[in-house]
Amino acid sequence: MMKPLLTPALLATLATAACQQQMESSTPARAQSVPIRAAVQCSCPAEVPMASSVPDTLFAFSAGPVVSVCGYKETRKRQEFYSEFAVSTCQPRKILKYWDVRERCRLSFRNDTLTVESLKNLPAGKNFTYEFVRFRLDRFYVQKGQVRHESLLNKDMRPYTPEEIARVKQEYESAATLKEEKRIELANRLLLSALSGDVQAGVYFRQFPSKFPLQGAYGEEYADLQRLLRDWSRPASAQR
Repeated sequence: MMKPLLTPALLATLATAACQQQMESSTPARAQSVPIRAAVQCSCPAEVPMASSVPDTLFAFSAGPVVSVCGYKETRKRQEFYSEFAVSTCQPRKILKYWDVRERCRLSFRNDTLTVESLKNLPAGKNFTYEFVRFRLDRFYVQKGQVRHESLLNKDMRPYTPEEIARVKQEYESAATLKEEKRIELANRLLLSALSGDVQAGVYFRQFPSKFPLQGAYGEEYADLQRLLRDWSRPASAQR
C-alpha cells in the first residue's frame, strides 16, 4: 500500500496528538501500519499494568470505530507476540478484554476483523514435540456502529491418533516414579489426549497430582492446564 504524502502541517498535528494514529493491516506474522486521519485520538487505560499512555497500535474499522492495543509486545523471528495487554475502544475509552502475563498472543487484522490468537506451547507435534498452537480465538468487529467481541476455542487443533493416546495412557499406568520435568510433560500429553476425546485420559489427567505431585512452577503449569480443560469442556455459549 502506498503511503500518503505528509505535509509539514500534518506532521506537526501527528506529533502533538494524544497517541500515534495508525491503521493496521496485518498478516498473522507481522502488522504493517500506515498513518490515518489526525482526528483519531486515543490513550491507554490506566488499568493496564504494562502499558504506557500511548497505545502500541490502533486498529481502525471501516465503519468508523477505532480500538487500541496497549501492553507488552516482543518480536521474535519477525513475528510480534503480545502479553499483559488489553484491547480497548478509543471513544469512549473502554477495555474490551485483558490478557494477563500467562498469555502469549498473536494479532491479525483482516476483512475488517481484529483477531487475537491465544497461543499455548503444547506437545502437539510429531513424536509429542512442543509447538505453539492456537488455543483460543477472540474476534473484534463492528456491528450496528458498535465494536462487538466473540471468543471461541480453536476446535480445529490436530487430535492425537489412537496410537498416540494409547502410548500416553500406557506411560501413565506403568510409570512408578518420574522426575518433575517428565511429570509435567506427561500431564501435558494427557491433557491433549483428553482434548482428543479420550475419556480415560481425562480421568488420568484429573488424578495426576495424587500420583505425581507437582510443586512450584510445575504446579502452576498444571493449574493452567486444568483451566484449559475446563474451558474446552464448557458449552460453546459459556466460553466467552
